[in-house]
Amino acid sequence: MPPQALAAVATLLSFAAQGNRIEFKLDHGSAELTWVSDSTFRFRRSLDGALPTAEWNPPNAVAVKIDDLPGAVRLRSKRIEVSIQKRGLLVSVNGPDGQPVMTDVSEPRAAQDGVEWERAMPAGVRYYGSDARKGMDYDRRGGTADHAEPFLLSTAGYGEYHVPDGSDLSFDFTAADRYRIHAPRVDYFFYYGPTPKRIFEERHGALEGSGGAVLIDMGSVRRGFVDTPVGAAFDAESRWGWQSLPEILLDFTHGAMANASVGYFDLDDWAKMSPDLLQRARQIGSLVPDVKHGAVELSDFRKQLETFFASYGPETRDKGYPLWHPLPFEFPDDPECAHHADEFMLGDEMLIAPIYDATGKRSLYLPQGTWTNLETNGVEQGRRTIAAESKGLPVFARNGAIVPLDSKGAMALHYFPSLGAEFFLLESAVADWSQVHAAPAGDILRLEIESKVERDYQWVVHHVERPAEVGFEERKYGEVDAPAALSDGTWFYDAAQKNLHVRVRVAAGEDCVIHVR
Repeated sequence: MPPQALAAVATLLSFAAQGNRIEFKLDHGSAELTWVSDSTFRFRRSLDGALPTAEWNPPNAVAVKIDDLPGAVRLRSKRIEVSIQKRGLLVSVNGPDGQPVMTDVSEPRAAQDGVEWERAMPAGVRYYGSDARKGMDYDRRGGTADHAEPFLLSTAGYGEYHVPDGSDLSFDFTAADRYRIHAPRVDYFFYYGPTPKRIFEERHGALEGSGGAVLIDMGSVRRGFVDTPVGAAFDAESRWGWQSLPEILLDFTHGAMANASVGYFDLDDWAKMSPDLLQRARQIGSLVPDVKHGAVELSDFRKQLETFFASYGPETRDKGYPLWHPLPFEFPDDPECAHHADEFMLGDEMLIAPIYDATGKRSLYLPQGTWTNLETNGVEQGRRTIAAESKGLPVFARNGAIVPLDSKGAMALHYFPSLGAEFFLLESAVADWSQVHAAPAGDILRLEIESKVERDYQWVVHHVERPAEVGFEERKYGEVDAPAALSDGTWFYDAAQKNLHVRVRVAAGEDCVIHVR
C-alpha cells in the first residue's frame, strides 16, 4: 500500500464483541481492545493489514456496556469509560467521576522504525518513567525520554505499558500541551489507578494474567553496570569510585518508579575500595533486596531488617510494589517529591537518604508529616528540606509507623505516635502473620501484639511523657531503672530521649494488650 494511503484517516466500519475482546473493522488497518479488568485494557492497532495473533486471553470476564454513538463507540466498565472515535480511532478515557484521564489528540502515523501519535498533556500533570538519563528529577515533562522503559506513569491517574519487541521506545514531552509517543507499533496496556500504588497493582495483575506471554517482567532483568564484575586487571577505583555511587542509587530509584523491582548489587566489587567509600557503598547495597556481599558483611541495620524484608516480600510478589518506594510513589500529591530521586522510602515506614560522597553531608527533603531520625531520635517536621551529617545512614521513621527491628534478644517494635499504626510480621516457620498495633485511645496508649509464634518483644514508644502506669486489667508491669534490667512484664523510661521501653514475652496464639496511662 502506498504511503499516502497509510496517512489517510481510518474510519470505523463496524465492531463486534467477542468476550472481553472488542474487534474493530476499519476501512484500512485493524484494531482491537481487550479488557483485562474493569480498570485495565489492552489496545492494539495496525495501520495496514490484519493484527498479528496475540496468544493471550484475560483470565476473567469483565462486564462492559457498549454504546454505539453517532461519532464514537463508548465502552463502560464499573471503573472507567473508554471512547473510540469512529473517524481516526482516537482513544480517550474518563474516570469514575466522568473527568478526562487520558486523551489521544492525533491518530497514529507511520514513522521511522515504527509509529507515532500524540496524547493530551494537561497543565500540572507529571509523567514518570525511566530512560538512559537518570537525574534527580523523575518528572519527564519538558524533556525527552529516549530508549525508554515500556512503562510510563502519569499523575492524571493512569499508567501505560507499551509491549516491547526489541525496538526503541521514546517519549517527547517538550510541547506545552501534548506528548508524543514513538513506538514499534500501537500495542499498549492502559491502567487506571488513580494512585500510583493502584496503577502498579493493575499492571501486576495484567502481568500475572498474561502468563508472561506478552509482558516482560523488568524486575527480573539485572539493571545496568551494577551487574558487571570487577576483574583483577580492571581499574576498580575509577569505575567504582565516588562518582559511581549516585549513578547506582539513581539507577535503582528510577527503575523502581518505572515499575522495575530494585535490582542486583554486588558488594564484593567494592571490597578493595577506601574504607569511607566501602562504608557508603555498604550502606546502600545492604538495602538492595538482591545483594551479594561475599567477604563484605551486610550493614548492622540490614541485619536488623530481616523480618521487615521478609514481611514485605508478599507485597512485592502479589501487588508488584518495589520494596524501595520512590517518593512520588508514596506521596503522589506532593509535587516536590518529583525532584528527589536520591532518597526513597523503605516500605511505607522509613525514609532513606544515603550519603554518597566523601563529605559525609547531604540535604534531603522530608514529605508531609512528622519524622524521627533513628540515629539521634530528633524530630523533624515535613514539607521542607533539611541538612544531614552522619557517618551512618540517614533514616527517618514517619509518624504513625511501627518499625520492627530484629535482635538477639527481644524483637524491638519502634512506634512513633501519635497516629495509629500497625505492622504484619510474616512468620515463615508457621506460614502465618503476627500482627502488632499501636494507637492513642483517650487518656491511654494501647499497644497490642497478636503473635503466631512464641517470642520476646520490646516496645519502644518514642516521644512520650513518663507514664503513670503500664499494664492491662489486673496485670501491672513493674518499672526498672536500666534497659539491661528489662524482663517480661517490666518497663523502663528513658527521660533524656523521652522513650518508653516495655518488655513482654508473648506465647504463640496469644493476644497481648498493654495500656500505657
